[in-house]
Amino acid sequence: MKLRLLFGIFLLISLTACSSSKQTDIADEVIFYGEGEHWNVKYFYNPELYDEKRVNWVEMELKDLELSQGDLHNIDIKFKGRDGLITGNVGDMITKIKGNVISFLVGTVNVETYKEDEYNIKIKFKDKQDVIRLQLLN
Repeated sequence: MKLRLLFGIFLLISLTACSSSKQTDIADEVIFYGEGEHWNVKYFYNPELYDEKRVNWVEMELKDLELSQGDLHNIDIKFKGRDGLITGNVGDMITKIKGNVISFLVGTVNVETYKEDEYNIKIKFKDKQDVIRLQLLN
């Protein structure tokens, strides 16, 4: 009986220790950044913008080619976070293009966003594909 009680206490302490990892809230705008073979990507998370409009910005820079407005319809993305996945064709989105940098709005893919979060973006452009992990840029 004492062995079961000790095992139960040990299990409770272990579960409590494992579940107590602290997530750091975001007070100001932060950037999650990643580099791929063909693209550099930034996800700008601004808590005020998200609270007001439920969106934030993604900026993708193509490394080896100059982009044209027509190229946007040849770019498909999958943007994945802890709580969801956003997919789409960049040409169907509201975008800004300057040189080889594309900016567009996305909703968040996490219910709550923390500094420890990581995102993955898969970019298909013509015959090239990148899968990029985005982490907080310090």
